[in-house]
Order: sequence, then structure tokens, then C-alpha cells
Amino acid sequence: MHTTSSLALAISSALLASNAFAANDDTLSTVVVTGNRGAEQRTVTSSPVPIDVVSAKQLQATGKPGLMEALSASIPSLSLPEKTGWDASGMARAPNLRGMNAAQVLVLVNGKRRHTSATLNINGINTGAAPADLDFIPISAIDHVEVLRDGAAAQYGSDAIAGVINVILKADASGTSVTNAGQGYDGKKQTVQQSLDKGWEIGDGGIVHLSLDARSQNDDNKASANGYSVAQAGDLAGKSTYGGYGTPKQNLLTLAYNAELPLADDLSLYSFTTWSRRKSEQGQNFRLPTITNTITTGPNGYPAGYVPVWTIDEDDFQAAFGGKGQVGEWDWDLSTTYGRNEAEQGTYHNQNPSLGEATPNSFTNGTWISTQLTTNLDFQRSYDVGLEDPLSLSWGLEHRRDGYQVQAGDYASYADGGYCVAPGNCASSGAQVTNGISPDEATSATRNSVASYIDVGINPVPQWYLGTALRYEHYNEGVGATRSGKLTSRYDFTPAFAIRGTVSNGFRAPSLADSLFSARSTTYGVVDGVYQSINYGVLPVDSAAAKALGATSLKPERSTNFSLGFTFTPTDDFTLTTDAYVVNIRDRITLTGTLLGDEVTQVLQSNGINSTSGGQYFLNGADTRTKGVDVVSNYSQDLGAWGSLKYTAAFNWNQTEILSYKATTDIGGTPYELMNREARNLLTGVQPKTKLILGGDWSIDKFNVNLAFTRYGAYKEVNASSDRSLDRIYGAQWITDLDVGYRLTKDLSVAVGAKNLFDEYPKKQGVPSSTMVSSYGVYSPYGFTGGYYYTRLTYAF
Repeated sequence: MHTTSSLALAISSALLASNAFAANDDTLSTVVVTGNRGAEQRTVTSSPVPIDVVSAKQLQATGKPGLMEALSASIPSLSLPEKTGWDASGMARAPNLRGMNAAQVLVLVNGKRRHTSATLNINGINTGAAPADLDFIPISAIDHVEVLRDGAAAQYGSDAIAGVINVILKADASGTSVTNAGQGYDGKKQTVQQSLDKGWEIGDGGIVHLSLDARSQNDDNKASANGYSVAQAGDLAGKSTYGGYGTPKQNLLTLAYNAELPLADDLSLYSFTTWSRRKSEQGQNFRLPTITNTITTGPNGYPAGYVPVWTIDEDDFQAAFGGKGQVGEWDWDLSTTYGRNEAEQGTYHNQNPSLGEATPNSFTNGTWISTQLTTNLDFQRSYDVGLEDPLSLSWGLEHRRDGYQVQAGDYASYADGGYCVAPGNCASSGAQVTNGISPDEATSATRNSVASYIDVGINPVPQWYLGTALRYEHYNEGVGATRSGKLTSRYDFTPAFAIRGTVSNGFRAPSLADSLFSARSTTYGVVDGVYQSINYGVLPVDSAAAKALGATSLKPERSTNFSLGFTFTPTDDFTLTTDAYVVNIRDRITLTGTLLGDEVTQVLQSNGINSTSGGQYFLNGADTRTKGVDVVSNYSQDLGAWGSLKYTAAFNWNQTEILSYKATTDIGGTPYELMNREARNLLTGVQPKTKLILGGDWSIDKFNVNLAFTRYGAYKEVNASSDRSLDRIYGAQWITDLDVGYRLTKDLSVAVGAKNLFDEYPKKQGVPSSTMVSSYGVYSPYGFTGGYYYTRLTYAF
């Protein structure tokens, strides 16, 4: 064990000497609305389903710049590796809940469905996911976040297989200014963030709350010296020639408002909106000056080779408008929510070598646009049925219209200029790294769904709660009809001890992006023993080329969820919840490996796809089973003159196994492997099976000290080939975070802190490559950029 790990354990033991574990007790008494449509108010410990509440104060104390990272530091069953994938997948990240794909988590804002991203993950942990991007919600706008760790498709519809993240926005007249700045121990990854929010009372009892976040982050590249010879790379031999191994460079601006205006005792209007703009960029693989695909002469040539840079410019918008009130005995809520995410992808410091010396150096490769328009009408009331507690009945209707559009890039990004060094030795067409979308590849589609649900809750006896939910949903394009149900039960044996459990089935409709997405990329690898450039494409599932390679139209993923646990609250200061779960998913959407071979090339060329030797497509590729246990314990301790301590201990054990998968497809009479070892390991082994969070929050006089230890379990990275000597197992690691605050005045406070206080890195054992991009592996759950220190100034007004 490392010395720093031993020190972390020693400090942890001192903090937890009272055998009590705790968190912010305010969150334990917060009334939760997620997963609870009934009239009875529920808290974390009285809820019949497992749920976490993370307050704005807790999010801030993590020292993390964005909502996703802050939640990952607070909830053991939620994970966010520093790199969830490569290229665009590494710049538009998303968190995983209970080890499942990010697309299997539904995101709500104020209880309303959040639209999804236009950027589809096509490699890494979240392959096939275009989930809602939580970083587009200003952290200054958030009152608290509720994370439901249970299947909820019967209540909320598609995507809620692993659970639900519901972001509750501030709705008060408070105001806060937070300035946060820091950098890595090595001087890289400099981050500056400014947050500002203020609320005002309007009308008679109304409120409007405005928020702004601005963040600038430099990249942090950890690539080691390359293995190229001088003959290959000239002066760059032995230097870092990869620019994307670490965090990307990003600039983000987000704005939001949340408003509600009562018009009468039984009628209120409400609205909320977020708008965001983000620019991201990250370097790619070095292009050798000695290969056909590098133009070394002319005004835009690179005689010493070059490192292209991939960019994504995103505009994100959500607006919700609604009214709520009472008619007779019924509470009603009518709302419409519109969301749009537009992502323009491009490259610079790049070439289209097929244009020869006429190549430009920057390209717009295409624009991807995702839209969603959702209208909900919900009703709820209670019935006196002669029992001590009334029966609660909720029902509602929903209409959703999803849209997805792929727009063409500029001509030079996809053109084939025909440049050849010699007969038979011609350069690849299109921009390097990622080829542009041609007008023939541009496409768009829309899909409508209508749904109805009913949710009933009753206490047959005062200590026993029984709830059920049923949902019917119909899609007009390909998906068809789905039916979901959920049965929930909780029994309080004593005021301090209760058991709870759920049984449900759910679904995730394949996103339009899964079916329509197309891209062509250039990479480098060994084919037939020769290191060379490889042009490959992700093909739309229903395209002629994909069908010729074995693709079929996508079906919905379907799940069956089981959960059983207990809550224990012997005093107001101590709580313990434990929940075990099993989630079976059928027809899980996966991406094939890159299909390479003469038969594949022939199929692509016969379908008009030239200069491309490999293809991939999405498919319902596997049936999986995920099982695990969540344990969360909290304790608050009054130390008198020494202040107060709040402890927390939270643990998740999680394991996914593949029950069956589609192994091969037949192309021209030759079998091709669909899901290689690497693809299977992305489902089963690349995320740690355990995560433990121990923390102490000590307040005394004007000081506040927040100390957290997170232990990430071992994980495994494997190579696509059958050579098991290339597999790597990364051992468990303790990471320490510290935040020390001091209140200068009643309204002004300052804090200093460190993430990864002891500058821990994964073991440097990655599979060697010519560009040395895998020194620390790829998917470290705590990253591979080392320690980071920061300072924070907070002013409340």
C-alpha cells in the first residue's frame, strides 16, 4: 500500500472514531419529489425507493467545477471517469449510474424531461449514448439534486432503466457570487470559474431567480514521449506527439432563470430556461511527415508532420412553460418543454491530403442537431377509502416529438481530390481524423410518441405502503408500443426500521442518433502486419451498406429491475440505508468493432463509399445482468465548544455480466466478429466493481473543514486482439479531497482546497504504442492528471 494511502486510512480512522458516519443532515429532511407522485411528503429515509439528495452546499464543497463531477464525488453508485471515450466522446462526457450506460439514466429539471445531446458517443464506456449533458445546467442555479437509484420507466418513460437524476432549481430571493480558480500540481489544467445568481420577488408571492456560470479550462495532456524513429518523425522523435490524452480545453457559458407567479389561490404559472454555449478542443494523433497522407510542401504543408485538433462548438437551450392549480379535488399541472442541442464539429491544424497542396488547414466537418418537444398533463388527488391514510391516485398524458438532423460539412472536409504520390499510392479522401459529412450523407428525421400512466399508492395498514404504476407508450417510427409496470412496497416494523423493495420492467427506445448517426474517421493501426492509416465509417443502421454488413433495424432495450433493502434511523442524528438490486437488460444497444477485410471493402465500394476500408454499425448486441448493493450512512455529532461534525460513509458494489451476445456476422461467406473482447470488457470490466466514500465535515466558529476519502476498486482494460498479454489490471486506489473554508464576514467567505491531495496516478503500465497514449490506461475512474488545488471566494447577498 502506498504511504499516502496509509495516511489517508489513518486520518479516516481518526475522523470516524465515534463509529458514526454522516453528511449534511439538511438533505435528509428535504422533501423529495422524484419517484413520488402521491400527496404524502417523503424524505430520503421515509422514501419507499432508494434516493440520494445532494444540496448546493455539498456540490460547492466538492471543489468540482461542474455538476457531473460534483455528483460523482458525492454518490458512490454514480461514476464519471476523466475519459469516457476518445475524440468527441471525450469532450462531451456523461455519468454512469450503477455501472450502466449513461443513456439508461433519465435526466429531469424541476421534474420535466431534459433533452438529449446531439453528440453521440461512438467509443468508450458510453458507446451508443447521446444523453442529457448535465454541465449545461449552471451549478449556481441548483438548489439540490435528487438521484433516484431505481428503475422508473413506468413513471417517467424511456431511458429510466438505471434511475433518474432530477435537478431542482433555486426558487428564492437569495443571491450568491462564487469565484473559483485553480490548477494542477504540474501547472496544467488551469480552471477559472465565475458563478452568480440572484432571486427577486415578483407580483403577489411570485419569484424569479437568475443564474450565470462562466468557466474556462485549459487542456492537460499526459501523453508520454513517442516511439518514432528520427527517420519517421525527424526532430519530434522521442517527444510527445499526441494531444488528446487527458482533459480537453473548454470554454463554457451558461445562463438560466426559474420563475413562478401565483395568479390566484388555485392557479400559478411557472417557467424555467437554460441557455449554454461551449467550445471544446482536443489534440489527436501525430501525422508522420513520411507517409502519403501528409502533404509536406506548399503553403499549407507540414514538412515536419502535424497534430490535428478536433473541435466541437455547442449551443444548448431548454425552455419550459406551464401552469398548475386545482380543479375540484384534483391538483393539475400542464407544461410544455422544448430543448435543442446543436453541435458543430470541425478540425484545424489539419489536412485533406487528397487535395494535395491545395488542401486547407481547417474544416467544418458537419453539424448535428437534436431537438425535443414534450407536453405533459398530470393530475393527482387523494381518496378517503376508510383507512387511516387516504389512497393517492395520479395519472397523466404525455406527447413527445424528437428530432435529429445531420448537416453537411464544407466541401473540402469530405472531398476526394484524387492526389496520388504514384500510381496505386493515393492519399485518403476527406479531412484527416474525422471526415466531413457530404450532402448525400446529410439526413434528418422526427419521431412522435404518446403515453399515458397511472400511479396508485395506499397504506393497507399504517405501517405498510403499497404502490403501483403502469405506463403505456406508443412510438410512430419503428419502436412501436411499450408497456411498463412497477410495484413498490415498504413496511415499517418500528419507527426506526423499515424494509422496502420494488419490482419493475422498463425500456429505452433507441435514440434517433443511434439509427441516423454516420461518421468517417481516420486512425492508424496494424493491418496484415503493416502499420498504416485506416479509414473507417460508422454507418447508419438502416443504410444499404450497413444492411449488407448484417445490420438490422434497432429495437428498444428492455429491462427487468428488482430491488430490496432497508432503512434504519434509530435517532434523528443517525441514518443507514442498504439496497440490493438486480437489473436484467435485453437487446442492449452496442456498437460493432471495426469490420476490416476484403469483403467489407467490397461491400462499401459497391454502395458508393470509397476510400474507406472498414465499417461499424449499432445493433441490439447483448443481454446483460447487473447486480449490486448500495449502502449509505449518515451521522451528525454536536461537539459543544469544538463545533459539530457531520460524517458520511457510502459504498457501492456493482457487477455486470453478459448473458448472451451476437458474436459474428456473415459477409460474403466469411464470418466477422461483431463484439470483440474490448467491446465486451467495456460492459463488464472497465468500471470498478466497488466505490467507497468516507467523509467528515467539521464546523467550528468561522472555520469549516470538509475531508473526503474515496476508494475506487480495481478495474481492467483489455485489447481488441486475442493477445491476453496486452490486458492490464489497475489496482484499487484511495483519493483524498480537502476543502477548508473561513468566514471573513457574515456574507463573505474564502476557501482553499485540493482534489487528489496526494497527487495519485494510476500505475504506469499501459500498452505501449508509437504515440505512447496509454501510459496510465484510458478509463481511470479518478483520472490521470494528478492533484489539483484551488481557491474559492463566496459572497452572499
